[in-house]
Amino acid sequence: MVKVFICGDIVNYQKNDGLICSGSLAKVVAEADYSICNFEAPIEGFGEPQPKSGPHHYQKKSTINGLKEQGFNLLCMANNHIMDFGTVGLMGTINEAKKLGMETIGAGVNFEQAYKPIIKSIGDIKLGIINACEAQFGVIDYFSGLEQSGYAWINHSFIDKQIIKLKKECDFVIVLAHAGLEHYNIPQKEWRWRYKHFCDLGADAIIGSHPHVPQGFENYNDSLIFYSLGNFYFDSKNFINKEDRSYSIVLRLEKNKKMNFEPVFHHKEQGIVQLSMQEKQIDFKILNSNLDNDYEKLHDQMSLTVYRKKIKPKYTFSLLHFPFDGTIKSSLKRILATIVGKQKKKDKDTLALHLLRNESYYFAAKHALELVFKDKYGGNK
Repeated sequence: MVKVFICGDIVNYQKNDGLICSGSLAKVVAEADYSICNFEAPIEGFGEPQPKSGPHHYQKKSTINGLKEQGFNLLCMANNHIMDFGTVGLMGTINEAKKLGMETIGAGVNFEQAYKPIIKSIGDIKLGIINACEAQFGVIDYFSGLEQSGYAWINHSFIDKQIIKLKKECDFVIVLAHAGLEHYNIPQKEWRWRYKHFCDLGADAIIGSHPHVPQGFENYNDSLIFYSLGNFYFDSKNFINKEDRSYSIVLRLEKNKKMNFEPVFHHKEQGIVQLSMQEKQIDFKILNSNLDNDYEKLHDQMSLTVYRKKIKPKYTFSLLHFPFDGTIKSSLKRILATIVGKQKKKDKDTLALHLLRNESYYFAAKHALELVFKDKYGGNK
């Protein structure tokens, strides 16, 4: 039997030695035959911050060596921060990984490199791996040239073709997906259908990241879908004091048998990711129940909330010539923060572009407005 360990998002600003796991958790990682993480940002020292609307994340150069030392083998780079410091930042990170004997997937200096899957022969198992992210900053999509650097787009038709091709060549196919609304514990309907479509094409497991919080999992036909593993180790300003209770998975692969798994529960304590005792473990029953009976209601509430509190104010601000985002109070806070230097002056065209490109925001805004329309006029949308 082959064991594959997979965890969620990693950004390391604080740990100079790059060692982010406790000894007991590192043992779990190292004892797997192959271990994978989402490497959420490039390493420091390469490139310059690129023009974009959101934060620029980076991490200690030592992080890659620390991950290798603690048992990791593959860094997933199809995510919305990997291009924060441009092509130079991306290549500095990839080259450092290669120098240390680590593999990378999901991003590159051109289309071919970014979209190239990995095929691993581990024991008697041949494993195909794909890594892709929703459209955000850094995506290589239909409007990108073949020589443009960036990451693989999860809705590109080439991803579908890869799954079909890998299924013919491999015993198992895994898609590592980076998509969804941040900080919500249920997936959007569009991603549920996309992931199930991947399974119909031949994927044996879809493992999600990006929401920063754990979401549930479900069996779909003979495949497994984990909608979000949540943060593994994230110590940026917004997360440094959070426990990030979440989970990783160990996939168990046996030839001619259905894939199964075991969860690995963990949280951050004293700056280290620790294995969680029962009282600090996430409740799978609750997360999974959110995918069933109350899903439609919860999904409607989530779409309306994120549209009204996050998307609409940002759209309003980006489209007006003066600094107004829909309310006087929040607009005054924004102006004051800019004056005192706590917030940089926004390039409104860039903000509008990145809002429009963000697929999860588009899905949420569209659904929220459909609900508003239906409430006003009833009947069809």
